[in-house]
Amino acid sequence: MNSLAARTESMNRRSGTLPDGRRWDALERGFRCQLNGGVLIAIDYISGGESARITGPSGGIAAAELDQWFDWLFALNPALQRIVVSAPGRIRTTAVKEVSRVDFYSRSELWYRGNNGGNFPLQWVESESGFRHPLRLAPLRGEIYRRHFYSLGMDLSLRHLDPEQDLELFTQWMNQRRVARFWEEAGDIAKQRRYIDQVLQDPHKSPLIASFDDVPFGYFEIYWAMEDRIGPHCDAQPYDRGFHLLVGNKRFLGNRFTRAWLNGVSHFLFLDDNRTQTLVGEPRADNVAMLKYLNETFGWQKIAEFDFPHKRAALVQCERDIFFRAMGGV
Repeated sequence: MNSLAARTESMNRRSGTLPDGRRWDALERGFRCQLNGGVLIAIDYISGGESARITGPSGGIAAAELDQWFDWLFALNPALQRIVVSAPGRIRTTAVKEVSRVDFYSRSELWYRGNNGGNFPLQWVESESGFRHPLRLAPLRGEIYRRHFYSLGMDLSLRHLDPEQDLELFTQWMNQRRVARFWEEAGDIAKQRRYIDQVLQDPHKSPLIASFDDVPFGYFEIYWAMEDRIGPHCDAQPYDRGFHLLVGNKRFLGNRFTRAWLNGVSHFLFLDDNRTQTLVGEPRADNVAMLKYLNETFGWQKIAEFDFPHKRAALVQCERDIFFRAMGGV
């Protein structure tokens, strides 16, 4: 089932629950939803509309109780751009009157577990070769991002690769024929340890393991574009980011999973530094399947082609403002 069909099926059901167990029931034009303690709110929404309204109880609504309902409604309705909140009494804690899709998904505290978030000050340094670039903050170990994807009914999480825990699995992935064709890094566990050690020692890269419901499915090597080989080909700015990837667990191949991890990894990179305005990538120009998924998905577009010594590459880019306007619907 593709992601659009999954979203449609979910919204066409007459009832359901959030991951934390709170219930919703479909009404003639919207939903009746449960807050903590059994209090009910009404969501007035017609499928395909740009606006929705939440009406709460007379005692008001604690803003934090609405976050998962915002996420659920935005995620399953890509046309929805804003939700108005009203209640007969005052809204407690935070005076939420309206939330937009862009502002909601820009709130890093709901999903981001990293240590940057744009707070690391700009400090220019010079590499041994004389190239000037911003000093990069060493990333945290462990989990750095987690978000529930309603179209899958699963959590996507990202964590820093641990060689002691992940090397054997990483080696298996790198030696799959379809992976080796594009990465050209097949080899034994000693070779893969040398590869990972080089990545870990490179301050402009971070190796991540991606999981669905805590089952590892892929490797994402994120990088700062200015210091990367792609930099001269995309006029990289100080906080542009990119990633290389492989999906090693065949259970998680397919369009519906690809849409989720592409959305989630892009979301993480924009949250990891609010100064990041552009994401870039350089998949092989003959990687037809990847380019099909990328092009015009959540703002990603193929811009050009160029040559590296080892491959013909496609330059793909995603702009921050376009991404956040389009990032729901998963």
